[in-house]
Amino acid sequence: MKLSTIVVSVGLACSLFGCGGGGSSGSTVNNSNTNTAGSTPPATEAAHWGLSRVEPSEVSLRQAEVDAVLDHIFSDAATQSALVSKDGYVVGERYAEGFDAESLGTSWSVAKSFYSAAMGVAIKEGHFTSVTQPASEVLTEFVGTDKEAITLEQILRMRSGLASNTNVFFSGDQTAHALANTLTSEPGSRFDYSNANSQLFEPLLARATGMDAHSYLSEKILRPIGIDPTNVGMWLDETGTQPMTYCCLDMRPDDFLRFGLLFARDGRWQDTQVVPADYVSASLNPIGFYGYQWWAMNEDYFDEPVRGDIKSAIGLNGQRVIIWPEHDIVVVVLTQYHHFANQGYVLNLQSGTVNFPDTCTGRNSCIGAGDRPGSTGPQVRTYDLYDLVDLIVNLAED
Repeated sequence: MKLSTIVVSVGLACSLFGCGGGGSSGSTVNNSNTNTAGSTPPATEAAHWGLSRVEPSEVSLRQAEVDAVLDHIFSDAATQSALVSKDGYVVGERYAEGFDAESLGTSWSVAKSFYSAAMGVAIKEGHFTSVTQPASEVLTEFVGTDKEAITLEQILRMRSGLASNTNVFFSGDQTAHALANTLTSEPGSRFDYSNANSQLFEPLLARATGMDAHSYLSEKILRPIGIDPTNVGMWLDETGTQPMTYCCLDMRPDDFLRFGLLFARDGRWQDTQVVPADYVSASLNPIGFYGYQWWAMNEDYFDEPVRGDIKSAIGLNGQRVIIWPEHDIVVVVLTQYHHFANQGYVLNLQSGTVNFPDTCTGRNSCIGAGDRPGSTGPQVRTYDLYDLVDLIVNLAED
């Protein structure tokens, strides 16, 4: 089995609601929104960063190959939206029936890449000395334990040695759960994907910067790249006070695209170096197939040869921000999302008042809880990620 068919389910150990993939179901594609093209791309710097809509030919791409990417993505009937950009211009977009460019999607584990970026800024600002700093200098709970030598870089690379699959999502106080997580291997010795590992960004950022992780992300990453945080849903754990830093930012597709463009362009946004270039480089430079909370779509990942040097932020149920820096290409994919802003963004898994980032309804994979019925019928099967990467490579390579 390809790793790509497994990774969708490791974003969160979501056993309560069964937010996984598989099967097939129907969803109508709004093909009228495939491309809202304009005239020849303006030469202004603002337009180059502004996600203006143009025809693929105006940035030296072929319409048929852009359509092939969108068609493949929408072979997954649970897809909500997909965007393709080249050189800062949107050359293709498509939305499922009932959704549009203003519809929020949720990130699930794509959020890990955002909070990793915030860590990079915090290092630049001197809140941490470097990625080699022991986390225990901030996380004092680790002092005098077998976790004392874990470095920031080991946390960033999922090589901390901390236990994976600990069900942090269901733990109530998720930061306390993450801090109490047990060491299962020598730090630095192996890759173990762990949501609890990335929840450590919450206390690291709060204690080092004096700002909660949501506020720090908003001021240092989102606002500088043109995302209004008041239009972003930022989830808190069940305490109602602690940001979830491995998960769950609700944004428009264009906003996810902005973040992808930031990393495709070495952390620069217009004339501002938002994230240090060397930190971006390290983020996208994997050990095996994983960097600093970014995945490499390489031979180690797929276990077969791959064209192109493509990286991706990946979240549960099919959320993706895919970047190809060499060709300034970004692709965003979001799964159908069912959540109203007036429900709020405090996780609640208690009977009668369940509130969580719901992509399992679109995927037809929810497990019943409390007064919430479970899904019936087959789960919606996703597209082949290897094939998607190959189609993206076709955009720029003959």
